[in-house]
Amino acid sequence: MIKLTEDIDLTGYTLIIPSVAVGNVGQLAVDLFISSLSAKRIGYVWDSAFIPIVGPDPYDENSSALCTAVDLFCSTDKRVLLIQIRSPLSKKPFLFFKKLQNFITEKHIAKVIILTSSYSHEKRDQQIRTIPLRYIASPEIKSEFGAMFDSLNWTHLESKIDEYGRSEVLAIPGGGFAKNLYDIFVENHIPCAVLLRFCSEGDNIPDAMELANYLNQWLELFSKDASGNLLIRKPSSWRFLFGNDPPLEMF
Repeated sequence: MIKLTEDIDLTGYTLIIPSVAVGNVGQLAVDLFISSLSAKRIGYVWDSAFIPIVGPDPYDENSSALCTAVDLFCSTDKRVLLIQIRSPLSKKPFLFFKKLQNFITEKHIAKVIILTSSYSHEKRDQQIRTIPLRYIASPEIKSEFGAMFDSLNWTHLESKIDEYGRSEVLAIPGGGFAKNLYDIFVENHIPCAVLLRFCSEGDNIPDAMELANYLNQWLELFSKDASGNLLIRKPSSWRFLFGNDPPLEMF
């Protein structure tokens, strides 16, 4: 179930959704956009594919609001809808994909961008020598934005030979459900793109910053100060990503 708590016309909006993937880079990047755009929580998703959780507001320490496993946020100024996922998957999310597809169609959302990551140790030679960011795009996105991607010097994700050595395939190792969801949207003619960063598990905040800036080159969502610097605000909850500092007594 996808439940909106506010009646907002989402016609022409861009939907941004992270895939639960290596380093949680997509989810961290969505955190940056929600916090920096002061996006408002307008709904939630309940689906048995995600382990149910509840917690305090990740973006405002003084708020009494709660977050759930999957929440919806909206920036009407930027005409962006963001889905944030804070829970691991308990099973394959195919029913969730179908609900999401129907929601996108019913609300006349213009395009979908999936943010994810991929194992850095899976990179091939030509990928090691270049920046660790890639994209794939549906025919509709390529037609409208292909020239822009070229001008930004973006690199399309390279295909590789399948396990049988017979044909080339696009794969995102460690990328969670990103490629499966992308394939469903392409099959149903929903304009869609996947943006990813190669990474390893660890402190993945720098990876999330890079991925968020990568998307911002395209959509220009972040505001700028008088000097032209991007105004990116980290959510207050990031102070607790690695728990409390170790007690001094242990040293």
